[in-house]
Amino acid sequence: MANKTFDYGDLRITMTSGYRWVWDDTGSGARRSVCLWTPNAQGNLCPVGDYAAPEGYWEINGHRASLLVGQNPNTTPKKPAVARPTGYTKVWGDWGSGGKHDGIIWHPTAPAGYVALGDVGTYGYDTKPDVNRIWCVREDLVGYGKFLATSTWDDGGSGAGSDCSLWAVQPGDVGVDGAERLPVLADTFVARSNYARPGGDQARVLLLPMPKKYDEYDVAVPKVEARHIPSRGDQIQSTEQCKATLPFHFFFPPNHQDSLDNIRNPFLTVSRTIAWYVEGVWVNDGEGDYSRQQRILYGVSKEQREEMTHTVGVEISATYGIKLSSVSVTLNYQFTHTSSTSLTEYSEREVTETINVPKHSASVLFTKHVWIKVYRLDSPVVLRQMEMTANDDFRMGSCTL
Repeated sequence: MANKTFDYGDLRITMTSGYRWVWDDTGSGARRSVCLWTPNAQGNLCPVGDYAAPEGYWEINGHRASLLVGQNPNTTPKKPAVARPTGYTKVWGDWGSGGKHDGIIWHPTAPAGYVALGDVGTYGYDTKPDVNRIWCVREDLVGYGKFLATSTWDDGGSGAGSDCSLWAVQPGDVGVDGAERLPVLADTFVARSNYARPGGDQARVLLLPMPKKYDEYDVAVPKVEARHIPSRGDQIQSTEQCKATLPFHFFFPPNHQDSLDNIRNPFLTVSRTIAWYVEGVWVNDGEGDYSRQQRILYGVSKEQREEMTHTVGVEISATYGIKLSSVSVTLNYQFTHTSSTSLTEYSEREVTETINVPKHSASVLFTKHVWIKVYRLDSPVVLRQMEMTANDDFRMGSCTL
């Protein structure tokens, strides 16, 4: 059975935990080891480059997952979202290394208007890679990422006749305000015919279009009537304001076991729901007025933040807003109504309100509560939920008994 897919504009995305071994440097004498793998395609959904597994030759099938991309069949753009490379240019071969396996590393040549996101390897010296093995991506769906300070691998210490280093491509930061297009880890690498770190302009990453679809909550304060006085804890007129569905790479590392166990559905959804919440109810059927105090906790507590981060890879704070733990990506663009981001609603604070309750009346204190939920795509099971009082904009309702 095929893994679930999800569409992002002209792109269709899924993930796979199945790979085909390409080449490794066993016996080369290099000070570090590496193994190249090609993620298995799913129909017309293909990888955008090979994965370079560092420090070991172990089997990775079922132990990590990589991204597959393709054209969304429900859109008909003038230029498809993906195109095959027109060919490949040799970057390095292991001639003279003394390794057990012969291999060459290649850089794809992208057609005009498209970008190659990662390099590939081949076993042996006789054939170039198949152009149908990977996709290049339309340039408006590609951004700039970054390289780590050190390479994934280099051939230092081997007997190869030329130098080579492999550099893993990482998504870049989008900042606190977030972005409409989110960079995603595609498990690609860039090969160099030397040991120098590549320039940042060579780190190209896939961008997933995630337009803002935020519903502002403009529901009036509920009316309080003597024949129907709400109870403390009631939720009234709940509305889902926004949601974002993304591959699990955004939340967890590629080897996250629970996500691998559920690879048939490799997407997680984060949603925000808001409702009027009844903080307190006071019924005064006596002959005199009285007052009461109500303590209200606003924002996100340290315990809530740590639990969400640990269990579902979503960090919520007044510093970052809604941040996905596995990458430097926030969802603040998608999860706010305005173009500028205010994160004060996530600040933890305590307020005590004094409630005056006249005789022969009922008073009800309303606040707005927000629920951030994380669940698998199309699943009714909520993996984790966090509830908070959104801000200090409380409202009173009352009626005569």
